[in-house]
Amino acid sequence: MSALDYVTGPALEQGHDVTLYAPLMFRREARRRGVEFYAAGTGWTCVPAVEQKASTIWKGFGNGLFNQYVFGQLWPDQSDAKARDLITAWTRTRPDLVIAECSDFGAHLAAKVLRLPVFAADNGLGPVLLDLWDTDIAPALTPLYKQYEQDTPLLPEMLTPAPAHWFYATPPHCAHEVRRTVAETRAPLPQWPDRSSSARPLVYASLGTLTTAMPGLRTVVEDVYQETMAALSAIDCDAVVSAGDLAEHLQSPDPRIRIAKHLPQPALLHRADLFVTHGGRASLLDSVQGKTPVLGMGILADQPGNTAAFAERGLGRALELTAARDEIADAMTDLLGNSRYGDAMAAANTELSQLPPLDITQLRDSR
Repeated sequence: MSALDYVTGPALEQGHDVTLYAPLMFRREARRRGVEFYAAGTGWTCVPAVEQKASTIWKGFGNGLFNQYVFGQLWPDQSDAKARDLITAWTRTRPDLVIAECSDFGAHLAAKVLRLPVFAADNGLGPVLLDLWDTDIAPALTPLYKQYEQDTPLLPEMLTPAPAHWFYATPPHCAHEVRRTVAETRAPLPQWPDRSSSARPLVYASLGTLTTAMPGLRTVVEDVYQETMAALSAIDCDAVVSAGDLAEHLQSPDPRIRIAKHLPQPALLHRADLFVTHGGRASLLDSVQGKTPVLGMGILADQPGNTAAFAERGLGRALELTAARDEIADAMTDLLGNSRYGDAMAAANTELSQLPPLDITQLRDSR
């Protein structure tokens, strides 16, 4: 849901009726944001057998083949169920505008069948999808499109909550760069950690929720956390580690390092001096809005490309997952001791904040 906050928030503020059509697991978060919810599609991404096979491919063959399998096979295979549910729902209650995640191929198809205006909301996967579109995704979707008597599959025009050149070597056709917003439900920060008496820098480390929830990746990610905490204990800092489902399995090697399951990341990054991250799009944009340099250790999908892009722009550094504690500690020391990274982040924050707000009426009328 957080990947769509920059759409749902402005839409509600501008007085529009907003409904999310998604698998049941998203209902609670939709309602927390004041968004109507209707079940559509299946929660296949959380099926253990699916997670295990995807993890096995990633571990055995690398991120490239993982992306081909997930986005070139799994996602297209599941698009029919989502498209059928949406065609039925939208025939009864026709929306004025559809904004679907860029990876929601079933929603794109349903909108095309019903001749509805549609935009793709970039959830971070846009660069991966564009790279695979002609070779893997479009060929996999073509038979389904033919069933519905539709032309060749094409990605709808893209909405992206960041300057497109940050993440795309070649920006997508008709990319609409819009201001990023974060839901208030994510913003509050409790008083912990209390650092009123500490002069040490604060490092926040989180490798995301998806990787810790996938059984096949848990061992790999746990090893990265262990090496990261060993590096943190070797430098003069305070640290907070948010480790999701792995939190209960990790032991802090140092009283200066605290471990939690989940934390309000956007608010915490306004206090942190360094962010150790897996490089998900939302996490990196949280870091820009908090003006916090990053040490990126990309794991899967778009993450390695994201961390490399940020390092190239001087917004931090990127390391391989196999980096040992000494290498991680050296990178942290450089990032904490060099003001150019913070200056680059401040400039990026200014660029991000100058993007125009999303105007739902203008989008609708443009189609």
